[in-house]
Amino acid sequence: MSTQLCLMSGEIMPNVIGVLHARSEAVLPVVTRQTVNQIECFERALRAAGSPARFLPEVAVLPYDVADCFRTLRRVIAEHPQICINWTGGTKIMSYAARRLAEEMQLHALYVNTASREILFEDLGSQNRYTDLIDSARLNLNVLVYLSAGGHRVEGADTLASFRQRCTPDPALVRAATFILDTNSLERTDLYRLAEAENQSYRPRALDGNFLHALIQARLIQPAANSREYFLSPETLLHPFYLQSPQKQNAAFLRGTFIEVFLWDQIKSRSAVDDVAWHVVLNPGETGRIVELDLMMASDGRFLVLECKSSVELNELGDLIEEQYARTRQIGRLFGQWVLYVHRHRDEFNRPGAADIIRSQEQKARHYGGCLMWQDDLPELPIKVSEMLVSGVAAP
Repeated sequence: MSTQLCLMSGEIMPNVIGVLHARSEAVLPVVTRQTVNQIECFERALRAAGSPARFLPEVAVLPYDVADCFRTLRRVIAEHPQICINWTGGTKIMSYAARRLAEEMQLHALYVNTASREILFEDLGSQNRYTDLIDSARLNLNVLVYLSAGGHRVEGADTLASFRQRCTPDPALVRAATFILDTNSLERTDLYRLAEAENQSYRPRALDGNFLHALIQARLIQPAANSREYFLSPETLLHPFYLQSPQKQNAAFLRGTFIEVFLWDQIKSRSAVDDVAWHVVLNPGETGRIVELDLMMASDGRFLVLECKSSVELNELGDLIEEQYARTRQIGRLFGQWVLYVHRHRDEFNRPGAADIIRSQEQKARHYGGCLMWQDDLPELPIKVSEMLVSGVAAP
C-alpha cells in the first residue's frame, strides 16, 4: 500500500495536492498540538476531490525540537516501507528532518511549490528528480476542496454532487436574471413595485408578457385574482439565508441580487472556468463564522471569490476592498483571488473628483491582490476572471 507522510501546518492544500497527484492509498499525518485538529479538514478536502485514501493514526512531534523530530520520524518511516515523504508543510525543523531522513533512507519524496504550481518529485535511491505541473482538472481541485481545506463546512454540501446541485441556479432564474439586466427605467419601476407586492397585488405598466412569464416561471411572482395583477410568490427557487422568508428572497432578487445569477451564467458559459458555484454559505450554525458568498470559482490550482454590489457609494469602496481582501484570505489563505463587482457605470458618479477616486480605489484593489470592476467592464468580466485564475494576479 502506497503511503504518503504529510506534515500538518497552517496551509493544508499542499498536502491535499501531494496525495491526489501521487494517488496515495494511505496518509500518515504528522501533527503538533496546534495542528492535530486539521486532520478532519484534510480528510474532507480529499473526499471532496474523490480520493479514497485511508488515514492512519496521526504521529505527534515537538515542532521546534530537532532531536525529537528525527527520532519520531525515523521510527514511523521504518514501519512503512513504501512511504513517500511530502516535506512541504510543518515547521522548518519538521520539514528539514523529513527531507534529511528521506535522503538518508533513500526514499521517494515530493515538494509542492504552490507559487509556480509545480511538484518536485525525487527518488533519492536513484537520485532521479523531475517536476510535474499541478493539473487542477486531473486532480479535481474544485471549490469544495479549497473550502474544506480552509477549515470550512458548507451548507448543503454533504457530497460534491450535492454541493454542485445546491450551488447551481435553476435555469428559470438564469432566464429571469437575463430579462432583468436589460430593463429600462419604466421596467425597473415595475420590478421595484413587484418587490413590494407582498400583501397587496400590483399591476405592471411596462413589463411585457414574455418578461412576466419569465418571472412567473422563476417563482418570483404569481398571478393575483384580478387580471394582470401579481403578488410576490410565497415559494422560491432561491436559497433563503436563514430567517429570510421566500418572499423576502424573491424581492431581493428583483431589486438587485439577480446580478449574481447573471454573472454565474456569464462566467460559466463565456470563460474557460467550468467550476463555478453560486450563493455559497459557510459554517452554518456557527456563531461568528457564518459567511455568505455570492460566487466562487476554481481553476488552475487557485480559486476566486466574486462579490456583487448593486449599489455603492464612493466613500464605501475602500472599506469594501479591505473587507473582500480579508475575507478571501480567511477563506483560502494563499490560494485565493477576488473580484469586487459594482453594478453601476463609472460615469454615474458625478461628484467632484469622482474619476480620480475610482482610479485610486481600482489601484488599491490591485495592491490588495484583487480587482474592482464595474458595469462598464461586464462584457470582459468572464475573460478577466479566467486571466486572474491562470496568472494568479489581478487582471489589469
